[in-house]
Amino acid sequence: MAIGKKIIHKWSGIVYIVCLLILMYLKPEFYEPLNDRLISKTLIVYIVVVLVHFINTNPSNWFRIDVFFILGFTIVHLQWPIMYAFSDIIPDNYWRIFVDDNVVNFTTWISTLGGLMFILGFHLYQKSSSKAKLIPRFNYKRLLYFTIFSFIVFLAFAGRDFLSGSVYKGEGGSTAGDGVSKYFALFYQIGLTVLSAIIIYQNKDNYKGNLIKWFLSLDKLFLALVLFYILLFLAIGDRGGPLSIILTILILTGSLVRRFKLFEVLLLTVMGGLLMTIIGLGRSEASGLDILTTGASKYSGGVSYDATLELANSYRTLNTAIAHVPKEHDYFYGSLWMANILSPIPFAQSLYLKATDIKSYELGSSTYITYLVYGEKPSSGEGTTIIADIYLNFGVLGIIVFMLLLGGFFKKLSAELISPTNIKWIVVGAIFAGISLYYARSSYLMSIRDVVWSLVFLSLFVKVKRVKT
Repeated sequence: MAIGKKIIHKWSGIVYIVCLLILMYLKPEFYEPLNDRLISKTLIVYIVVVLVHFINTNPSNWFRIDVFFILGFTIVHLQWPIMYAFSDIIPDNYWRIFVDDNVVNFTTWISTLGGLMFILGFHLYQKSSSKAKLIPRFNYKRLLYFTIFSFIVFLAFAGRDFLSGSVYKGEGGSTAGDGVSKYFALFYQIGLTVLSAIIIYQNKDNYKGNLIKWFLSLDKLFLALVLFYILLFLAIGDRGGPLSIILTILILTGSLVRRFKLFEVLLLTVMGGLLMTIIGLGRSEASGLDILTTGASKYSGGVSYDATLELANSYRTLNTAIAHVPKEHDYFYGSLWMANILSPIPFAQSLYLKATDIKSYELGSSTYITYLVYGEKPSSGEGTTIIADIYLNFGVLGIIVFMLLLGGFFKKLSAELISPTNIKWIVVGAIFAGISLYYARSSYLMSIRDVVWSLVFLSLFVKVKRVKT
């Protein structure tokens, strides 16, 4: 087994290039009848690439950002093609998900290409041999108090309808995503991420073999805030925020403190997926502890892939994008990234719209895809995927370039989390850790605001405590 791993490690680059050449040979026409044999061959190439990647990476820790990104990417872009090709399972709402089955060959192929380029970029990046710099300790109390204040103000402005979970029960309600509450929600979410990075880093050397004991030794006010936030939002039925902070803490812990074995990650992932599925099923009728009993009763009649359907159904947005561009509209050449580029500056998007003649739905790929489905007055949002987002802007060439760069960037973050050279890299790594599972169903530049604001918070609220040497 060890010899096999050494061979794969030595020749993995060549394996990736060969798989890329095979994939180019298998490239389907943009618009052609659904071909399950072609899809199967394309997916086999993807499976080989992913297996080589995991064999070629550090087996001592599986709570890594690349692991969860690849997991989310596979679910979002390839779960439905995999189920169709290997199990003859198709969506109940077939045309809702596949949109136009004459593009499914191409969307499967382009998704595989994106995944392969990400892994190739991850493989190609090599960290410099310079030793990690000594990072001093930090005084984070001001940031902790600011985060608590922001959370309290958010709850005050979010309103009773949000806190009762009425938005998930079809009673109207609010997602607390507008006005003052929107910004204070961002403040405490970013604050929690930065605090997690600093506190886990500063306490990493205190680990003595008992992970629970180590975790309970962390800042008590921070732990109380995290626990209250997670329990409150899960009771409401909101899963995104709690899952993000849990992933952030676990991936930081796995990188900096204590390695997680594969079976531990699988167990936690299955348990977490089951819990989130139950909450998702129960939140339409209940809240608090009742959300679990209601969701569990609904789940009893479910199928095995229910837990990932919400992510997998995002595949429809990629099919919608490719069915329309460039057939009915030229590529956008980066203009659909303006919403993300302007996001760090408050009110910049509205000012940009006033200064230009573009439509509001042309600011981002998610709003554009929603427009394609519902028109200018949508009843709900469609979302996007990372491949759809890049494709709408720059086509196939863009996917090759930007997914390659993303793979290299993730390798840089992984290396910095294991052997930090600067606190800023730990913070950025924490941000991508939190979104790693869901990143694949978002836009390519979705984290610009979080990165910029987190570095601002680091500068404003965190002081360096000089260490005597």
